[in-house]
Amino acid sequence: MARRALALLAGALALVACAPDAWKRDPAFNAFLEQISKECHPHAIGAVQVWNLTSDAYFTDQTSRLFHKSIAPGQYATAINAFYKGDNAAALDCVLKRVPR
Repeated sequence: MARRALALLAGALALVACAPDAWKRDPAFNAFLEQISKECHPHAIGAVQVWNLTSDAYFTDQTSRLFHKSIAPGQYATAINAFYKGDNAAALDCVLKRVPR
């Protein structure tokens, strides 16, 4: 029960804190998600491989913020590590190396 409440809360927070571009199509960002989905496999964030996270609301929101330079790479890593527990270093390194400059 508590886990479900936490999941609902996380979902609500993700919606409230969505990146400004979260509600419109962005082909460049979608291509970036596709790229990291392919090139960062089989790395995992938390217990989930990166390619499975590209449809996760929190992951895509934070990754969109990173892609659009709304947050710095360090802020991105902190947010991802706080939300997805585990050794995320290899996956984060893979994602961060592919962010367009």
